[in-house]
Amino acid sequence: MQEKISEQKIYIEKVRKLNEGKNLKYIVLTMGCQLNENDSEKISGMLEEMGYSKTDKIEDANVVAFNTCCVRENAEDRLFGKLGEVKKYKETNGTIIAIGGCMMQEKHITDKIKESYPFVDILFGTHTLHKFPEDLYKVIEEKRKLEDILDIDGKIYEGLPIKRDSKIKASVTIMNGCNNFCSYCIIPYVRGRVRSKEFNKCLMEVNDLALSGHKEIVLSGIHTGQYNSDGKRLSDLISEISKVDQIKRIRLSSVEIVELDDKMMDIIKNNNKFVSHLHIPLQAGSDHILKLMNRRYDKKYFKKLVDKIRENRNDISLTTDVIVGFPGETEEDFKETLDFCEEIGFTKIHVFPYSDRSGTVASRMKDKIPGNIKKDRVRRLIDLSNKLEKEYYLKHIDKEDDVLIEEVKQDGYLHGFTSDYIPIKLKGNYKINEIYKIKLSKENINFSLD
Repeated sequence: MQEKISEQKIYIEKVRKLNEGKNLKYIVLTMGCQLNENDSEKISGMLEEMGYSKTDKIEDANVVAFNTCCVRENAEDRLFGKLGEVKKYKETNGTIIAIGGCMMQEKHITDKIKESYPFVDILFGTHTLHKFPEDLYKVIEEKRKLEDILDIDGKIYEGLPIKRDSKIKASVTIMNGCNNFCSYCIIPYVRGRVRSKEFNKCLMEVNDLALSGHKEIVLSGIHTGQYNSDGKRLSDLISEISKVDQIKRIRLSSVEIVELDDKMMDIIKNNNKFVSHLHIPLQAGSDHILKLMNRRYDKKYFKKLVDKIRENRNDISLTTDVIVGFPGETEEDFKETLDFCEEIGFTKIHVFPYSDRSGTVASRMKDKIPGNIKKDRVRRLIDLSNKLEKEYYLKHIDKEDDVLIEEVKQDGYLHGFTSDYIPIKLKGNYKINEIYKIKLSKENINFSLD
Protein backbone atom coordinates (compact mmCIF):
# COMPACT_ATOMS: atom_id res chain seq x y z
CA MET A 1 0.00 0.00 0.00
CA GLN A 2 2.78 2.43 0.96
CA GLU A 3 4.58 1.64 -2.29
CA LYS A 4 1.55 2.81 -4.26
CA ILE A 5 1.45 6.09 -2.34
CA SER A 6 5.20 6.59 -2.83
CA GLU A 7 4.68 6.04 -6.56
CA GLN A 8 2.00 8.73 -6.64
CA LYS A 9 4.29 11.16 -4.81
CA ILE A 10 6.71 10.74 -7.72
CA TYR A 11 3.93 11.74 -10.12
CA ILE A 12 3.04 14.69 -7.87
CA GLU A 13 6.61 15.92 -8.21
CA LYS A 14 6.55 15.38 -11.98
CA VAL A 15 3.41 17.49 -12.40
CA ARG A 16 4.80 20.14 -10.05
CA LYS A 17 7.89 20.48 -12.28
CA LEU A 18 5.70 20.79 -15.38
CA ASN A 19 3.70 23.54 -13.65
CA GLU A 20 6.62 25.62 -12.34
CA GLY A 21 6.15 29.34 -12.95
CA LYS A 22 2.72 28.96 -14.58
CA ASN A 23 0.37 30.17 -11.77
CA LEU A 24 -2.22 27.46 -12.51
CA LYS A 25 -5.52 27.13 -10.63
CA TYR A 26 -8.02 24.42 -9.79
CA ILE A 27 -11.56 23.98 -8.53
CA VAL A 28 -13.14 20.87 -7.00
CA LEU A 29 -16.92 20.62 -7.25
CA THR A 30 -18.35 18.23 -4.66
CA MET A 31 -21.74 16.65 -5.26
CA GLY A 32 -22.28 14.31 -2.36
CA CYS A 33 -22.07 13.35 1.27
CA GLN A 34 -19.55 13.88 4.06
CA LEU A 35 -17.45 11.06 2.64
CA ASN A 36 -17.37 12.79 -0.75
CA GLU A 37 -16.32 16.01 0.95
CA ASN A 38 -13.45 14.21 2.63
CA ASP A 39 -12.39 12.71 -0.72
CA SER A 40 -12.56 16.20 -2.25
CA GLU A 41 -10.17 17.47 0.41
CA LYS A 42 -7.73 14.77 -0.72
CA ILE A 43 -8.16 15.77 -4.38
CA SER A 44 -7.51 19.39 -3.37
CA GLY A 45 -4.48 18.35 -1.34
CA MET A 46 -2.98 16.47 -4.28
CA LEU A 47 -3.61 19.39 -6.65
CA GLU A 48 -2.01 21.84 -4.22
CA GLU A 49 1.07 19.60 -3.98
CA MET A 50 1.18 19.54 -7.79
CA GLY A 51 1.50 23.31 -7.92
CA TYR A 52 -2.11 24.41 -8.44
CA SER A 53 -3.82 27.03 -6.28
CA LYS A 54 -7.52 27.03 -5.42
CA THR A 55 -10.07 29.26 -7.13
CA ASP A 56 -13.83 29.60 -6.62
CA LYS A 57 -14.47 30.45 -10.27
CA ILE A 58 -14.77 27.72 -12.90
CA GLU A 59 -13.74 30.13 -15.64
CA ASP A 60 -10.37 30.74 -13.92
CA ALA A 61 -9.57 27.06 -13.33
CA ASN A 62 -6.99 25.15 -15.34
CA VAL A 63 -8.25 21.92 -13.76
CA VAL A 64 -11.93 21.31 -12.95
CA ALA A 65 -12.49 18.19 -10.85
CA PHE A 66 -15.99 16.87 -10.20
CA ASN A 67 -16.46 14.55 -7.23
CA THR A 68 -19.81 12.89 -7.81
CA CYS A 69 -22.53 11.14 -5.85
CA CYS A 70 -25.01 8.62 -7.23
CA VAL A 71 -27.47 8.35 -4.35
CA ARG A 72 -30.09 10.57 -5.97
CA GLU A 73 -31.13 11.27 -9.55
CA ASN A 74 -30.73 15.04 -9.26
CA ALA A 75 -26.99 14.51 -8.74
CA GLU A 76 -26.77 13.24 -12.32
CA ASP A 77 -28.75 16.22 -13.58
CA ARG A 78 -26.39 18.60 -11.72
CA LEU A 79 -23.31 16.93 -13.18
CA PHE A 80 -24.55 16.96 -16.78
CA GLY A 81 -25.67 20.58 -16.41
CA LYS A 82 -22.24 21.62 -15.13
CA LEU A 83 -20.46 19.70 -17.89
CA GLY A 84 -22.35 21.75 -20.44
CA GLU A 85 -21.15 24.87 -18.65
CA VAL A 86 -17.44 23.91 -18.55
CA LYS A 87 -17.31 22.81 -22.18
CA LYS A 88 -16.79 26.39 -23.34
CA TYR A 89 -13.82 26.80 -21.02
CA LYS A 90 -12.34 23.60 -22.41
CA GLU A 91 -12.61 25.07 -25.88
CA THR A 92 -11.19 28.50 -25.02
CA ASN A 93 -8.72 27.80 -22.19
CA GLY A 94 -7.78 24.15 -22.64
CA THR A 95 -9.18 23.36 -19.19
CA ILE A 96 -8.51 19.81 -17.98
CA ILE A 97 -11.78 18.21 -16.83
CA ALA A 98 -11.77 15.27 -14.44
CA ILE A 99 -14.74 13.41 -12.99
CA GLY A 100 -14.47 11.05 -10.03
CA GLY A 101 -16.57 9.63 -7.24
CA CYS A 102 -19.40 7.16 -6.90
CA MET A 103 -21.15 7.96 -10.15
CA MET A 104 -18.11 6.83 -12.11
CA GLN A 105 -18.60 3.29 -10.80
CA GLU A 106 -21.85 3.09 -12.81
CA LYS A 107 -21.13 1.91 -16.35
CA HIS A 108 -24.20 3.50 -17.90
CA ILE A 109 -23.02 6.89 -16.59
CA THR A 110 -19.45 6.57 -17.86
CA ASP A 111 -20.78 5.35 -21.21
CA LYS A 112 -23.02 8.42 -21.43
CA ILE A 113 -20.15 10.76 -20.57
CA LYS A 114 -17.85 9.21 -23.17
CA GLU A 115 -20.59 9.44 -25.81
CA SER A 116 -22.14 12.82 -25.01
CA TYR A 117 -19.24 14.66 -23.35
CA PRO A 118 -16.11 13.43 -25.18
CA PHE A 119 -14.15 16.51 -24.04
CA VAL A 120 -13.82 15.09 -20.50
CA ASP A 121 -10.17 14.15 -19.90
CA ILE A 122 -10.19 11.86 -16.84
CA LEU A 123 -12.74 9.43 -15.41
CA PHE A 124 -11.69 7.90 -12.08
CA GLY A 125 -13.64 5.84 -9.58
CA THR A 126 -13.87 5.52 -5.81
CA HIS A 127 -11.18 2.82 -5.77
CA THR A 128 -8.61 4.80 -7.80
CA LEU A 129 -8.73 8.19 -6.09
CA HIS A 130 -5.12 7.76 -4.95
CA LYS A 131 -3.96 7.49 -8.59
CA PHE A 132 -5.20 10.96 -9.55
CA PRO A 133 -1.65 12.45 -9.81
CA GLU A 134 -0.60 9.69 -12.23
CA ASP A 135 -3.74 10.14 -14.32
CA LEU A 136 -3.29 13.91 -14.47
CA TYR A 137 0.37 13.58 -15.46
CA LYS A 138 -0.49 11.25 -18.35
CA VAL A 139 -3.17 13.65 -19.60
CA ILE A 140 -0.77 16.59 -19.52
CA GLU A 141 2.33 14.86 -20.85
CA GLU A 142 0.84 12.28 -23.21
CA LYS A 143 -2.13 14.36 -24.40
CA ARG A 144 -4.57 11.50 -24.03
CA LYS A 145 -7.79 10.79 -22.19
CA LEU A 146 -7.92 8.35 -19.30
CA GLU A 147 -10.50 6.06 -17.76
CA ASP A 148 -9.18 4.68 -14.47
CA ILE A 149 -11.98 2.71 -12.82
CA LEU A 150 -11.76 -0.55 -10.89
CA ASP A 151 -14.76 -2.74 -10.10
CA ILE A 152 -13.33 -4.08 -6.84
CA ASP A 153 -13.26 -3.17 -3.17
CA GLY A 154 -10.47 -0.65 -3.01
CA LYS A 155 -8.20 -0.13 -0.04
CA ILE A 156 -8.34 2.93 2.20
CA TYR A 157 -5.09 4.58 1.16
CA GLU A 158 -3.32 6.68 3.76
CA GLY A 159 -0.64 9.30 3.35
CA LEU A 160 -2.34 11.28 0.57
CA PRO A 161 -2.00 15.07 0.79
CA ILE A 162 -5.14 16.73 2.12
CA LYS A 163 -6.32 20.33 2.14
CA ARG A 164 -8.89 20.94 4.86
CA ASP A 165 -11.73 23.35 4.14
CA SER A 166 -11.93 24.27 7.81
CA LYS A 167 -9.29 24.89 10.48
CA ILE A 168 -11.90 24.43 13.22
CA LYS A 169 -13.63 21.10 12.58
CA ALA A 170 -12.49 18.29 10.36
CA SER A 171 -13.95 15.11 8.96
CA VAL A 172 -11.97 11.91 9.47
CA THR A 173 -12.97 8.98 7.27
CA ILE A 174 -12.75 5.88 9.47
CA MET A 175 -14.29 3.31 7.12
CA ASN A 176 -15.74 2.81 3.67
CA GLY A 177 -18.21 0.52 1.97
CA CYS A 178 -21.47 -1.12 2.96
CA ASN A 179 -22.77 -4.67 3.38
CA ASN A 180 -26.44 -3.86 3.93
CA PHE A 181 -27.89 -3.74 0.40
CA CYS A 182 -30.97 -1.64 1.13
CA SER A 183 -33.23 -2.14 -1.86
CA TYR A 184 -33.08 1.51 -3.00
CA CYS A 185 -29.35 2.10 -2.53
CA ILE A 186 -26.49 1.85 -5.02
CA ILE A 187 -23.70 2.48 -2.46
CA PRO A 188 -22.59 -1.17 -1.92
CA TYR A 189 -22.10 -1.48 -5.67
CA VAL A 190 -20.02 1.69 -6.06
CA ARG A 191 -18.20 1.91 -2.72
CA GLY A 192 -17.68 -1.81 -2.21
CA ARG A 193 -17.93 -3.81 1.01
CA VAL A 194 -17.12 -2.62 4.51
CA ARG A 195 -13.48 -2.02 5.32
CA SER A 196 -12.09 0.03 8.19
CA LYS A 197 -9.10 2.31 8.51
CA GLU A 198 -6.43 1.09 10.90
CA PHE A 199 -7.07 2.19 14.47
CA ASN A 200 -3.64 3.77 14.97
CA LYS A 201 -3.85 5.62 11.65
CA CYS A 202 -7.18 7.13 12.70
CA LEU A 203 -5.55 8.33 15.92
CA MET A 204 -2.52 9.70 14.07
CA GLU A 205 -4.81 11.74 11.80
CA VAL A 206 -6.75 13.08 14.79
CA ASN A 207 -3.54 14.01 16.61
CA ASP A 208 -2.27 15.85 13.54
CA LEU A 209 -5.55 17.75 13.35
CA ALA A 210 -5.32 18.63 17.03
CA LEU A 211 -1.80 20.01 16.55
CA SER A 212 -3.04 22.15 13.66
CA GLY A 213 -5.68 23.72 15.92
CA HIS A 214 -8.85 21.77 15.12
CA LYS A 215 -11.34 21.59 18.00
CA GLU A 216 -14.03 19.30 16.56
CA ILE A 217 -13.67 15.92 14.87
CA VAL A 218 -16.43 14.42 12.71
CA LEU A 219 -16.01 10.66 12.28
CA SER A 220 -17.30 9.75 8.83
CA GLY A 221 -18.08 6.63 6.84
CA ILE A 222 -20.93 4.86 5.11
CA HIS A 223 -21.62 2.91 8.31
CA THR A 224 -19.58 4.35 11.15
CA GLY A 225 -21.12 1.87 13.58
CA GLN A 226 -19.57 -1.02 11.65
CA TYR A 227 -16.06 0.25 12.28
CA ASN A 228 -13.80 -2.65 13.30
CA SER A 229 -10.02 -2.55 13.24
CA ASP A 230 -8.56 -5.74 14.73
CA GLY A 231 -11.38 -5.87 17.28
CA LYS A 232 -11.30 -2.14 18.06
CA ARG A 233 -14.81 -0.79 17.57
CA LEU A 234 -16.29 2.68 17.17
CA SER A 235 -16.71 3.11 20.94
CA ASP A 236 -13.02 2.28 21.45
CA LEU A 237 -12.01 4.85 18.85
CA ILE A 238 -14.15 7.58 20.41
CA SER A 239 -12.80 6.79 23.88
CA GLU A 240 -9.22 7.07 22.66
CA ILE A 241 -9.83 10.30 20.72
CA SER A 242 -11.37 11.76 23.88
CA LYS A 243 -7.95 11.59 25.52
CA VAL A 244 -6.56 14.19 23.08
CA ASP A 245 -6.71 17.41 25.11
CA GLN A 246 -6.98 19.82 22.17
CA ILE A 247 -10.02 18.02 20.74
CA LYS A 248 -13.11 19.37 22.49
CA ARG A 249 -15.90 17.78 20.45
CA ILE A 250 -16.40 14.42 18.76
CA ARG A 251 -19.30 14.01 16.36
CA LEU A 252 -20.53 11.23 14.05
CA SER A 253 -21.62 12.06 10.52
CA SER A 254 -24.36 9.43 10.98
CA VAL A 255 -24.97 6.09 12.63
CA GLU A 256 -27.54 3.36 12.06
CA ILE A 257 -29.90 2.58 14.94
CA VAL A 258 -28.96 -1.13 14.85
CA GLU A 259 -25.29 -0.23 15.38
CA LEU A 260 -25.79 1.46 18.75
CA ASP A 261 -24.58 -1.27 21.10
CA ASP A 262 -24.15 -1.06 24.88
CA LYS A 263 -20.66 0.40 24.58
CA MET A 264 -21.94 3.19 22.33
CA MET A 265 -24.77 3.84 24.78
CA ASP A 266 -22.12 4.23 27.48
CA ILE A 267 -20.31 6.77 25.27
CA ILE A 268 -23.56 8.72 24.86
CA LYS A 269 -24.12 8.69 28.62
CA ASN A 270 -20.65 9.33 30.01
CA ASN A 271 -18.33 10.83 27.42
CA ASN A 272 -18.53 14.61 27.79
CA LYS A 273 -16.63 15.24 24.55
CA PHE A 274 -19.17 13.30 22.53
CA VAL A 275 -21.67 15.88 21.32
CA SER A 276 -25.37 15.91 22.21
CA HIS A 277 -26.37 15.18 18.63
CA LEU A 278 -26.87 12.02 16.59
CA HIS A 279 -27.93 11.68 12.97
CA ILE A 280 -29.82 8.39 12.68
CA PRO A 281 -31.39 7.55 9.29
CA LEU A 282 -34.98 6.35 9.63
CA GLN A 283 -35.90 6.28 5.88
CA ALA A 284 -39.56 5.36 6.57
CA GLY A 285 -42.01 5.25 9.47
CA SER A 286 -44.07 2.40 8.04
CA ASP A 287 -43.09 -1.22 8.79
CA HIS A 288 -44.47 -2.21 5.41
CA ILE A 289 -42.13 0.20 3.61
CA LEU A 290 -39.16 -0.56 5.88
CA LYS A 291 -39.48 -4.22 4.90
CA LEU A 292 -39.61 -3.35 1.20
CA MET A 293 -36.52 -1.18 1.71
CA ASN A 294 -34.69 -4.10 3.33
CA ARG A 295 -33.99 -2.05 6.43
CA ARG A 296 -32.98 -4.15 9.44
CA TYR A 297 -35.43 -2.82 12.02
CA ASP A 298 -39.07 -2.01 12.53
CA LYS A 299 -40.71 0.97 14.23
CA LYS A 300 -40.89 -0.78 17.60
CA TYR A 301 -37.15 -1.48 17.60
CA PHE A 302 -36.31 2.05 16.43
CA LYS A 303 -38.46 3.63 19.17
CA LYS A 304 -37.02 1.31 21.84
CA LEU A 305 -33.46 2.37 20.97
CA VAL A 306 -34.36 6.07 20.79
CA ASP A 307 -35.90 5.81 24.26
CA LYS A 308 -32.67 4.18 25.47
CA ILE A 309 -30.60 6.99 23.93
CA ARG A 310 -32.67 9.60 25.74
CA GLU A 311 -32.42 7.71 29.00
CA ASN A 312 -28.66 8.12 28.67
CA ARG A 313 -28.72 11.73 27.49
CA ASN A 314 -32.10 13.32 27.98
CA ASP A 315 -31.92 16.40 25.78
CA ILE A 316 -29.94 14.98 22.86
CA SER A 317 -30.77 16.30 19.40
CA LEU A 318 -31.75 13.57 16.91
CA THR A 319 -31.83 14.29 13.20
CA THR A 320 -32.73 11.85 10.43
CA ASP A 321 -33.19 11.05 6.73
CA VAL A 322 -36.53 10.01 5.25
CA ILE A 323 -37.31 8.85 1.71
CA VAL A 324 -40.83 9.61 0.49
CA GLY A 325 -42.63 8.11 -2.46
CA PHE A 326 -40.95 4.70 -2.27
CA PRO A 327 -42.58 2.19 -4.67
CA GLY A 328 -45.78 0.90 -3.13
CA GLU A 329 -45.99 3.67 -0.50
CA THR A 330 -49.68 4.33 0.13
CA GLU A 331 -51.14 7.44 1.69
CA GLU A 332 -51.63 5.38 4.86
CA ASP A 333 -47.93 4.40 4.81
CA PHE A 334 -46.94 8.04 4.46
CA LYS A 335 -49.22 9.14 7.29
CA GLU A 336 -47.57 6.48 9.45
CA THR A 337 -44.21 8.09 8.64
CA LEU A 338 -45.53 11.54 9.52
CA ASP A 339 -46.97 10.32 12.82
CA PHE A 340 -43.87 8.32 13.73
CA CYS A 341 -41.51 11.23 13.03
CA GLU A 342 -43.61 13.43 15.29
CA GLU A 343 -43.72 10.71 17.96
CA ILE A 344 -39.92 10.37 17.92
CA GLY A 345 -39.55 14.15 18.03
CA PHE A 346 -36.67 14.54 15.61
CA THR A 347 -35.00 17.93 15.67
CA LYS A 348 -34.72 17.98 11.89
CA ILE A 349 -35.77 15.68 9.04
CA HIS A 350 -33.79 15.61 5.80
CA VAL A 351 -36.39 14.71 3.18
CA PHE A 352 -35.62 13.01 -0.14
CA PRO A 353 -38.07 12.01 -2.87
CA TYR A 354 -37.44 8.45 -4.01
CA SER A 355 -35.63 8.06 -7.34
CA ASP A 356 -34.70 4.87 -9.17
CA ARG A 357 -31.04 3.89 -9.05
CA SER A 358 -30.11 1.60 -11.92
CA GLY A 359 -29.22 -1.90 -10.74
CA THR A 360 -31.04 -1.75 -7.40
CA VAL A 361 -33.92 -4.02 -6.37
CA ALA A 362 -36.26 -1.05 -5.88
CA SER A 363 -35.71 0.16 -9.45
CA ARG A 364 -37.43 -3.03 -10.63
CA MET A 365 -40.38 -2.72 -8.26
CA LYS A 366 -43.86 -1.92 -9.50
CA ASP A 367 -46.34 0.63 -8.10
CA LYS A 368 -44.12 3.66 -8.68
CA ILE A 369 -45.46 6.84 -7.10
CA PRO A 370 -46.34 9.73 -9.45
CA GLY A 371 -44.14 12.83 -9.22
CA ASN A 372 -46.95 15.15 -8.07
CA ILE A 373 -47.75 12.87 -5.12
CA LYS A 374 -44.06 12.65 -4.15
CA LYS A 375 -43.79 16.42 -4.33
CA ASP A 376 -46.80 16.86 -2.04
CA ARG A 377 -45.44 14.36 0.49
CA VAL A 378 -42.04 16.05 0.49
CA ARG A 379 -43.73 19.37 1.28
CA ARG A 380 -45.80 17.91 4.13
CA LEU A 381 -42.80 16.23 5.73
CA ILE A 382 -40.67 19.38 5.42
CA ASP A 383 -43.48 21.34 7.11
CA LEU A 384 -43.35 18.85 9.98
CA SER A 385 -39.55 19.11 10.13
CA ASN A 386 -39.73 22.91 10.40
CA LYS A 387 -42.31 22.60 13.20
CA LEU A 388 -40.20 20.09 15.16
CA GLU A 389 -37.01 22.10 14.70
CA LYS A 390 -38.72 25.24 16.00
CA GLU A 391 -40.10 23.35 19.02
CA TYR A 392 -36.67 21.97 19.89
CA TYR A 393 -35.02 25.38 19.71
CA LEU A 394 -37.74 27.07 21.74
CA LYS A 395 -37.15 24.56 24.55
CA HIS A 396 -33.61 25.90 24.81
CA ILE A 397 -34.46 29.57 25.20
CA ASP A 398 -32.81 31.02 28.34
CA LYS A 399 -30.62 27.92 28.75
CA GLU A 400 -26.83 28.17 28.69
CA ASP A 401 -24.85 26.09 26.23
CA ASP A 402 -21.31 25.87 24.88
CA VAL A 403 -20.96 27.44 21.43
CA LEU A 404 -18.00 26.80 19.14
CA ILE A 405 -17.44 29.91 16.99
CA GLU A 406 -16.63 28.82 13.44
CA GLU A 407 -16.70 31.82 11.12
CA VAL A 408 -17.75 35.39 10.37
CA LYS A 409 -20.29 35.51 7.56
CA GLN A 410 -21.25 38.31 5.20
CA ASP A 411 -24.07 39.38 7.54
CA GLY A 412 -21.39 40.55 10.00
CA TYR A 413 -22.31 37.96 12.64
CA LEU A 414 -20.07 35.34 14.17
CA HIS A 415 -21.60 31.93 13.47
CA GLY A 416 -21.24 28.67 15.34
CA PHE A 417 -23.02 25.69 16.84
CA THR A 418 -23.89 24.32 20.23
CA SER A 419 -23.03 20.75 21.15
CA ASP A 420 -26.53 19.67 20.07
CA TYR A 421 -26.06 21.45 16.74
CA ILE A 422 -28.23 24.50 17.31
CA PRO A 423 -27.05 27.19 14.87
CA ILE A 424 -26.01 30.37 16.67
CA LYS A 425 -25.16 33.88 15.46
CA LEU A 426 -23.49 36.44 17.71
CA LYS A 427 -22.00 39.90 17.74
CA GLY A 428 -19.41 40.90 20.25
CA ASN A 429 -15.85 40.27 21.32
CA TYR A 430 -15.71 36.58 20.48
CA LYS A 431 -12.84 34.71 18.81
CA ILE A 432 -13.12 32.16 16.02
CA ASN A 433 -12.26 28.58 17.07
CA GLU A 434 -13.04 29.23 20.71
CA ILE A 435 -15.87 27.81 22.83
CA TYR A 436 -18.04 30.16 24.90
CA LYS A 437 -20.88 29.52 27.30
CA ILE A 438 -23.81 31.44 25.82
CA LYS A 439 -27.34 32.00 27.09
CA LEU A 440 -29.62 31.10 24.17
CA SER A 441 -32.30 33.50 22.98
CA LYS A 442 -34.60 34.15 20.05
CA GLU A 443 -32.09 36.75 18.91
CA ASN A 444 -28.99 34.54 18.82
CA ILE A 445 -30.53 31.26 17.58
CA ASN A 446 -30.09 31.37 13.79
CA PHE A 447 -33.59 30.17 12.96
CA SER A 448 -36.92 31.96 12.60
CA LEU A 449 -38.76 31.33 15.89
CA ASP A 450 -41.65 33.75 15.41
